[in-house]
Amino acid sequence: MDILNIFYIVLLALAVLLISITIWSRRPFRWRISGFFIGATLISLLFISILELLSRPKPAHLELFYKDIPEVVLLHASWEEEVALYILVEIPGVEEPRLYILPWSREDAEQFEQAMQEGEDNNEEVRIGNPFFNTDEEDRERLVYTSPAKPMPQKGREQLPVTNFDPDAEQPAYGEEENN
Repeated sequence: MDILNIFYIVLLALAVLLISITIWSRRPFRWRISGFFIGATLISLLFISILELLSRPKPAHLELFYKDIPEVVLLHASWEEEVALYILVEIPGVEEPRLYILPWSREDAEQFEQAMQEGEDNNEEVRIGNPFFNTDEEDRERLVYTSPAKPMPQKGREQLPVTNFDPDAEQPAYGEEENN
């Protein structure tokens, strides 16, 4: 979302620059007014299109900033048969989950479903290796697997550390006398 705001600010600055050049040019008044309204419409359309893009899944092969990530955590997968696969993933280092759209593949859909079921049964995370690549251009597979379960925190009292035994420091047992 932060990157999207930066892009919007840059596009907004360019549109304002274009509007100011049009207004301050030595053209007839009607051209300057029309340039202002065209620029205002451009700014409005930019804002509306960015808001609309926020609710759409992103094609996975168009990922630019995180395309070299070796693996992501799969939170949810759903699909429309013969249309597309939709995956909700958690990218390491990114706060919010991301929604991506993948080309339809029955094998991938079955693989996602099986991995999600296995992860749910074993209380494990489902991970995807090689998540962002164009399957049309590259001949490699998307790896879907469950990661080992994280160890549970220890319950009960804290375990005391083991002490070292020093035979010279041994005290006489109860009832024994010391030999001097």
